[in-house]
Amino acid sequence: MIAVMDSNSVATLVTAGATAVYGIGTIFLVYQLWRDRVQRGRHFQADSDAQKLNELRRAFYEASGYWLGSRWVAGSGDVDRAQAGREFEALVRLECQLRLNGYNAESTISASSFRRTSKGLRKNSEESESR
Repeated sequence: MIAVMDSNSVATLVTAGATAVYGIGTIFLVYQLWRDRVQRGRHFQADSDAQKLNELRRAFYEASGYWLGSRWVAGSGDVDRAQAGREFEALVRLECQLRLNGYNAESTISASSFRRTSKGLRKNSEESESR
């Protein structure tokens, strides 16, 4: 009852086995590529979020630095127009970064307070120039 296989059946059996191993290997490779792509997407998203947060922090610290610096020298004489321009630019940049990062309510509040303060500064500088 032992079946004897001829050379064609052995070759067919070996070819079928090799094809099955190759197919399993291909499926495993596709799975690994998919996992790699998912992981790269996660890393890219995390890097992108960290970069956006760093830009927001940089804009905040720059704006607050200019703001506090101008408050310290506000009582000591004339305000340099270039410095006032840099301060206003930094505050507008902060407002834009807040909007880009989804902090719309905070950017609206800060924008209105910046503009109110800048109108007050403009009034004071026009009064001091007219004297």
